[in-house]
Amino acid sequence: MRGLRWGALSVLGLLLVGWGGFELRYAGRVYPGITAAGVPLGGLSLERAIARVAEATQNLEPPVLSITARDRTIQIAASELGWRPDPESTAEAALAVGRRGSLARRLSERFEALRHGVSLPLRVKVEQNTLRSRLEALANSVKQPPRDARLVTEGGVWVVKPERPGFEFDLSEALLAFEQDPTRTRLELIPRVLPAKLLKEDLQPLAEQANALLRPLVLVYNTGSQVYSRGVSRQELASWIGFAQGQIVANRSAIQSSLRRVARAFDRDPSDARYVLQGEQLVVRPEEAGWKLDQKAALNLLEAALFDPRRSGVNLPVIPAHPRIRAAELPPVEGLELLAEASTSFRGSSAERAANVAAAARSLDGYVVPAGEEFNFNRAVGDISPERGFKEALVISGGRTVKGVGGGVCQVSTTAFRALYQAGLPVVERNPHAYRVHWYDPIVGYDAAVYQPYLNLRMKNDTPGPLLVRASVQGGVVQVQLFGIPDGRKVTVSPPVILSRTPHPPPQYVVEPSLRPGQIKQVDWAVDGYRTRITRTVVRASGEVRVDYLDSNFRPWRAVYQVGPGTEVGDKS
Repeated sequence: MRGLRWGALSVLGLLLVGWGGFELRYAGRVYPGITAAGVPLGGLSLERAIARVAEATQNLEPPVLSITARDRTIQIAASELGWRPDPESTAEAALAVGRRGSLARRLSERFEALRHGVSLPLRVKVEQNTLRSRLEALANSVKQPPRDARLVTEGGVWVVKPERPGFEFDLSEALLAFEQDPTRTRLELIPRVLPAKLLKEDLQPLAEQANALLRPLVLVYNTGSQVYSRGVSRQELASWIGFAQGQIVANRSAIQSSLRRVARAFDRDPSDARYVLQGEQLVVRPEEAGWKLDQKAALNLLEAALFDPRRSGVNLPVIPAHPRIRAAELPPVEGLELLAEASTSFRGSSAERAANVAAAARSLDGYVVPAGEEFNFNRAVGDISPERGFKEALVISGGRTVKGVGGGVCQVSTTAFRALYQAGLPVVERNPHAYRVHWYDPIVGYDAAVYQPYLNLRMKNDTPGPLLVRASVQGGVVQVQLFGIPDGRKVTVSPPVILSRTPHPPPQYVVEPSLRPGQIKQVDWAVDGYRTRITRTVVRASGEVRVDYLDSNFRPWRAVYQVGPGTEVGDKS
């Protein structure tokens, strides 16, 4: 027995001595059988293991990372993420095998390395913030917000479009997976479903209630002397219905749109009495009453009718529109005297510009300004549009001379302004042109620009009676005459005084692809800038004197040329 005991103790002692020698030999060294990044590291110190891994991976090509989000995949070179081998961390992981955890675990890892070998992956460094940024960009481009069920009109009835769930992506799992294994080449973003808040079954009862209100509806427009009617289609009636907080409400803006269409179709503006030529005789054309829809009252009526499915018609409220000037208020033609007149030449104008001058003069001729009211050029001439005979010609717009409907109308407004100014009427609104226009020379600074609806010419009629404006065109000259009841005033208008002059800038050349190489086309003309002043003195019959000044500030204007591509000229832009 004693011999056996001593034998066992001897074996144990040998094992302990061997174990101690093994531990002593591999103190601070990687245990045998351990490979990292494909490099055997057994028996190496940490420093040598780091050097061995660094040498083996110095020319390692960064992998390409494929990231998938539902049906979209992007590929990112790992180098974009700051990917690079980490020899220190890799060697430290190899050194840690057999040295961590409980004694049993340490022994198990050592025996496993000795018997079968242990292979560890290469550890790398990566910039997590860059990766997160790329993942967020991908997720945001693919994510889909939920869409609630909604009510829409189709074929004149309300139907419910079903809801659609959405989805977004949780980036934390993908980031964790890559952090655990930065050598992987694939990442998948897992979608998370976002349910819709409003479902089809929630809206179906509202659709049925709305459709119960749809029926034929007739709007009756009665002027007292004429009766008009307009049907409202089911589709239009459906547009009058809105929804708010789970209830049916009136869509007042849609009803107002329908009422505006009714007003455009049936409203008639009143016509003022005015003087017109009848053969060679100037006579009074009587006023004509008009009518218009009371849209505010009509809105309330239609809103009430909408929710009463028994109603098949609505009588719209129509109110009279009275003319401002009545024939009885106009003095006899023979009682009017010529107060002032002016004329300007438009000889040399294009056919389009000449046509616009004639059209504006026709509209202005016979216009009457009641005592105490304003001469309003835009109101007198009416809408400047192709439908009323106006054509495209050159106008000043946006800092350039370009083609626009009504180019040349300013010839008439300028001529009218000169007559009104010469008559001594107070100026309410007058706008000079952006630059000096040669049509109104040689009297610089005596013009009036109009541009609907922004620029207008307005003058106050402070004479004892109405003013009659006569406008005519003959031989390339437009003439405006002002007739009224004289009050004894005397008006003197001084010649213009040029306060300053600014030379025009050098020409500008603009490449125009539609022109041929070498072709040059002038589209704007140079003129110097001016600051001018005209002085007007009005002496009343009572001896009262009024002096006012008409100031104009014309910008210097450069010539502009369009040139074909490749044309060699001066300053091209």
